[in-house]
Amino acid sequence: MNSEIENFRPLPEPFLYQLKEYFKVGITYSSNAIEGNTLTETETKVVLEDGLTIAGKPLKDHYEVSGHGDAFDFVYGLANQRRFSEADICSVHRIYYHRIDASRAGVYRDIPVVISGTEYVPPPASQVAFAWS
Repeated sequence: MNSEIENFRPLPEPFLYQLKEYFKVGITYSSNAIEGNTLTETETKVVLEDGLTIAGKPLKDHYEVSGHGDAFDFVYGLANQRRFSEADICSVHRIYYHRIDASRAGVYRDIPVVISGTEYVPPPASQVAFAWS
């Protein structure tokens, strides 16, 4: 089966671009939806690809979509370079979050958090940065 897949390589650049953009929309929609974003997948696509806003939808939802799309592109570039560092993690958060709260974008949290629907207790803020050590 692997040889069958190999017969299609290298994939044409236009196809690779379409595939990347398809996953960018789907991942952005899914990731934001689980956090309560109200944009539909189609609306997410319109925001990402056309730069339009959706009437009656919160501005924060648009910022989340735009930020996630930009962060996706950044991570995609890192994946092509085959490297990923702690500084990159902070950059991903800054890219995603800077339109929403610039003062907290790209920095470790300093407040406790909870994850609804689970018994998992995240580490205290004082221990988050040490996870990389």
